[in-house]
Amino acid sequence: MSYDVTTLPAFRHTITVLNKRDGKDSPDHLDAWKKTVLHQCAWKQAQTSSQGARLAGGIEVNRGADYLARVPPSSEYRPYNAWKADMEGFTFSPGDYVVKGEIAESVTPENVQSVVNKYRPSAFEVQLFRDNTGTGYLDHYRLEGK
Repeated sequence: MSYDVTTLPAFRHTITVLNKRDGKDSPDHLDAWKKTVLHQCAWKQAQTSSQGARLAGGIEVNRGADYLARVPPSSEYRPYNAWKADMEGFTFSPGDYVVKGEIAESVTPENVQSVVNKYRPSAFEVQLFRDNTGTGYLDHYRLEGK
């Protein structure tokens, strides 16, 4: 019996995924971006700090955040190798971006960094993706990043 994760209280957030099709996978050899808004997702953000290199008279502290987003299964999801041909639906890959909430901006190779920076600290670059669907229990896509 499969359990619908969207009934869990944590799955109450809207996120915007910015998928990148790498130029090497594109007919015109240019990077392309696609924005997809997803509802009923889980979002976790934790502030982190670590001691960095010692500066003259002090210690440098590196501050950042660790992010985790979980997305319920969707018939619109396609693995990158299938998605890159026509960019239909959405995918998840390292190098994509996730923004908490729904963003209004269109995303292009020229403005993607400024759009993501506008929404920081509620935005992150995907560093790890796991497809945790097909287990029959708490199926979801897991996205982690900094």
